[in-house]
Amino acid sequence: MKFYLVYIILVIILIERIVQQMSKMPSSAKFLIHVGFLFVSLFINAQTYLIEQLHTMQVNPRLKEKVYVHTNKTSYFPDDIIWFKAYVGDSLNQPSLQTQVLEVKLFDGEGAQVFDRTVAILSGTGHGQIALNDAIAPGTYYLQARTNYMRNFGEDHHYLQKITILGQELPALVQERQLKYDVQLLPEGGNLIEDVENILGIKAMLDGRGVEFQGTIFNNKGDTITTFQSQHEGLSSCKFFYTKGESYRAQIQLRDTLLVQDAPTALAKGVSLSVDNSDEEYLRIRLKTNEATFYNQQHSSYTLLYHQDRQLFQLVSVARLDSITGLLKTNKNIFLDGVITATLFADDKPVAERKFYIETDRKKASIYLEKSKIDTDSVTYGIVPKGKKKNLNMDLSVSVLSKKSKAVDIKNTIKSAFLLSPYVRGYIENPAYYFDPANEKRKEHLDLLLLTQGWTGYTLDELVEEINPDEKYTFEKGFELKGTLQKEAEYNNLVLIPNDLLITDKVALKGQSKFVFQNLNVFKGDTVRVAYQDGAGKIIKPSKIEYDTTSSKKKHSLSITARESYKANDSDKKAQNGLAGRTNDAPFENVDGTIDLDEVIVTERRRSEQYLQRRKIIEKYEPLVSDIGKYYDIPLSKVLNNPNSNLMDFLVHQGFSIKIKENGESYLGGYRKVAHLFINGMPIRPEELPTWQLPMENVENTMVNNLGFNPATGVSTMIFQVFTSDAFGQNKNTLYDKFVVKNGFDRAKKYFTPLYTFEESRPLDLLEIDWKPCLKTNKNGEVSFKIARKDSDNGLLFEIQGFSSEGHLISKTMLED
Repeated sequence: MKFYLVYIILVIILIERIVQQMSKMPSSAKFLIHVGFLFVSLFINAQTYLIEQLHTMQVNPRLKEKVYVHTNKTSYFPDDIIWFKAYVGDSLNQPSLQTQVLEVKLFDGEGAQVFDRTVAILSGTGHGQIALNDAIAPGTYYLQARTNYMRNFGEDHHYLQKITILGQELPALVQERQLKYDVQLLPEGGNLIEDVENILGIKAMLDGRGVEFQGTIFNNKGDTITTFQSQHEGLSSCKFFYTKGESYRAQIQLRDTLLVQDAPTALAKGVSLSVDNSDEEYLRIRLKTNEATFYNQQHSSYTLLYHQDRQLFQLVSVARLDSITGLLKTNKNIFLDGVITATLFADDKPVAERKFYIETDRKKASIYLEKSKIDTDSVTYGIVPKGKKKNLNMDLSVSVLSKKSKAVDIKNTIKSAFLLSPYVRGYIENPAYYFDPANEKRKEHLDLLLLTQGWTGYTLDELVEEINPDEKYTFEKGFELKGTLQKEAEYNNLVLIPNDLLITDKVALKGQSKFVFQNLNVFKGDTVRVAYQDGAGKIIKPSKIEYDTTSSKKKHSLSITARESYKANDSDKKAQNGLAGRTNDAPFENVDGTIDLDEVIVTERRRSEQYLQRRKIIEKYEPLVSDIGKYYDIPLSKVLNNPNSNLMDFLVHQGFSIKIKENGESYLGGYRKVAHLFINGMPIRPEELPTWQLPMENVENTMVNNLGFNPATGVSTMIFQVFTSDAFGQNKNTLYDKFVVKNGFDRAKKYFTPLYTFEESRPLDLLEIDWKPCLKTNKNGEVSFKIARKDSDNGLLFEIQGFSSEGHLISKTMLED
């Protein structure tokens, strides 16, 4: 960019020198020089404005975040756990150091939010889990992830992945459904030009999915100009010369349907842009125009800009068109890996645009998996770098499945999520395809995808606004705790004290009664105290504090039709992967025979109401109890009808009372059973119960989780969760004299093998083996992990994802016999 400013200054100095010599020239020469000055002046003005506007695009070029979420598989049982590892990168694909908060949400097939998790991000990564439960119906779901800063760039920039919940979906009502074909004819660069050979991209979809087709371009006389057929996922292209005065139509055959569609009308004047990305070293861009444009040029300059979001790579300027066709050759080493956009400006107006993909060796990192040690009960595997890129500081996650697993359908990888999806509008059917070396035509098909991205005209200001929007949403570093002291501040400082009784934050009150602690690293369910601190460091309890418990989090919906137009609506749906539907009465019970249609309608309505009610309960109490989906309601009407009864009466009604052990400790016990009690997510010690006078009329809900009978002890264990109504006291803040965090991170748990692994009724090819979310390489760029030997003997599939601190992306699927 600086080069062009220097260039303009030199041109001005040259003009001044010429003016000094003009007094000695004849009139005809002076006239030509004046005309030249006019064009140079227009060129300089256009270039100066363009450079000023583009300079605003390059402010903070690295501040663009991308997200990838690696899940342990993509198909889950209804009682499963979705384990995941999240990666957050910047524009250079290095770990983002700006963001520490990531929102991960699960949406159903209609776009309604089902679950959400707030993940703590440290050095660009974080991990967590979503425990599924019977509030989840079988079907297709979508996992979305975004940082707060990503919201500045719209929903298309959020990470989205399809998840399948196994089981038989309820039979849909039989109804007529019209097939929806969508055929788009998309000129390369954005426009067709008269009397020029143009390239036309063709995109054909059936209900939002690519469909095979073949077609013909005819002129207005009915002559065949060219033919084409689908090459990949409903995409194709063709070349044809657009003769002035002619009109053209495309005839496309899709299955048993024949569509006829007008080709876009060509511009009488203009410049077309086409890309040749076939050479490994150089990118070639060809500019074409017609005689009508060449001999009557209305623009003082043309400029070609290469950019990737806020990263500007090169600005190539042409004062005027000096031929009908022109070739611009650019070394690919100037680009970053990923999707690059070439935008052609006429003066300061964008007139053509084309996306292309760059893949260099600068950030290529190769790994291999080796079996390094075999013990009696385990096998140790090592991930080892190979090639030139060694000693990389890598952060990895590994999903381990059976060799013939059907539980994973890899459509997204960290490469597709970082290098492709953020730069492409709309839905991509299988982004991972374009990064699998096993696909010989992946580069050709990727260029076809980018050719059919299309382009609509806009102004330079609109381009700048799209790439560099106003930043309404900032990087999140943590959470806030706000409140008000009910009495005038008695001391200057207020401190925050968590359960470990160590002061973690301090704010100066400055005589104000309102306070706010910012950027707190707290987890949901944590408890904290707020206290005064005097000049000597002594902690003093405030008389009364009112906390602002209003959560800033709101439920969102996902526009499925915008992200993926396809939606299944078959009337004869079969069980996915051979699994039958799950009900509360008979888990995985097969549904055979004929079902009356009226019965289906009633059953579907009742089941939907059950799901809706369960979902509401889970969403309400999940901030207090992370595994609330494992609990079931105890209807209060069936517990005690006496409004004067209290919490202790409730426990007695359930068959429990306070018992005393030989060592003097208290516990809640009954006949061959023990219980643990929680109120609003906080554990209550048995010795505290007599001091509690909690009227049952102030209890909003009671739930229980029966952990089952332990043969070793001969005792059953139950957990009761009691939730109070808002009218009880001053809410739970007063109850505990400390604040229970609602708006914080969800705590990540250590992976454990699901219990259903031991059930013979589950298909083996849908079971998981292991999940390793936190693997970091040593100084040699190596890392190892263990797998149970009994699992290793049957052959394994390893799905490895991750990145390095330098921005190398690692994506590898390996089979081990």
